[in-house]
Amino acid sequence: MIRGDVAGKTWFAVRTQPNREQRAKCQLDQQQFRTFLPLIEKSVCHARKIKRVRAALFPGYLFVEFDLSKDQWRRINSTYGVSCLVMAGERPAVVPAGVVELIIEMSESSGLVDFTPNLQPGMSVQMVSGPLSGFIGRLNRCDARGRVEVLLEVMGQQIRVTSNARALMPA
Repeated sequence: MIRGDVAGKTWFAVRTQPNREQRAKCQLDQQQFRTFLPLIEKSVCHARKIKRVRAALFPGYLFVEFDLSKDQWRRINSTYGVSCLVMAGERPAVVPAGVVELIIEMSESSGLVDFTPNLQPGMSVQMVSGPLSGFIGRLNRCDARGRVEVLLEVMGQQIRVTSNARALMPA
């Protein structure tokens, strides 16, 4: 549903400046808007060191909730860290009902999204941390301790990789 005449509070997407998702979130929170920035843990390699960092699930975007008819939503565009609201014509585009709520339901209080309950053997998954970050494969099996086995295709051959379920997200 992309309508501008929605009554009540609904979720909208905000485009942020590059790598400024956290700053935009803080500034919008200070303006009394309800925001949600879904995060994932991933591995980053810099100067031959690998460290785990929290990064935006949707780089360059966050969600903000407001009432289109009551709130002063135009001031969002002039907030530090914000590039613009995602628009549909002259009005902000509404995020379909239930999408943000589902992601919030899958998240911890810190905003870290946990995809592990939704992982099923046979589904396509992407590695988001570790030395194979970015590779896409097929989930072979899961166990109760959070360990998973993934089949990855590397240089024309399938290899079995055992990892932590938190290192995966559905592809």
